[in-house]
Amino acid sequence: MKNLVVSNILRFVALILIQILLLNYAYMGGYMLPFIYILALLMLPTNMGKVPMLLVAFAAGVVVDVFCNIPGFHTFSCTLLAFVRILVGNKMLTRGEPIDIEVPSAYSVPFQQFAGYLLVMTLVYSVTYFLLEAFSFGNFWWMVLSMLLSTLVTWVLMLVCQLLLPKKQR
Repeated sequence: MKNLVVSNILRFVALILIQILLLNYAYMGGYMLPFIYILALLMLPTNMGKVPMLLVAFAAGVVVDVFCNIPGFHTFSCTLLAFVRILVGNKMLTRGEPIDIEVPSAYSVPFQQFAGYLLVMTLVYSVTYFLLEAFSFGNFWWMVLSMLLSTLVTWVLMLVCQLLLPKKQR
């Protein structure tokens, strides 16, 4: 249990630092903004309580918002992502079966299920974030393109991160 808590804290710190120091400045082509730090939220234990998961997501969003000087976009998107994960995410991982997965990863569930789970959750996050950022439908096609490309780039980065995990964490 203690090892799980330490690994989750280290994962959060590493991914949030990567997001804050590198990826927030990598607005690729004006359309794509990778959100790699949400992988830490998506890999929280499935048996974690609802309130702690929402609080952790809220805190992660606040940290990223503070360092990126953004007024709550990440906070709202992370909290909504955690809420959606509580409602449907665990069912996506286990396909409705009562299986207890300590840490969701590409190695604890079938790869296709995990990849689908990451894709859906990343799309939820990207849609929420870019709707808040645009706050209008004036640039509708820019917003849709940003949502789709950011989702795709984030999803690929998260899958690569999963494949690069050390043997111990698999």
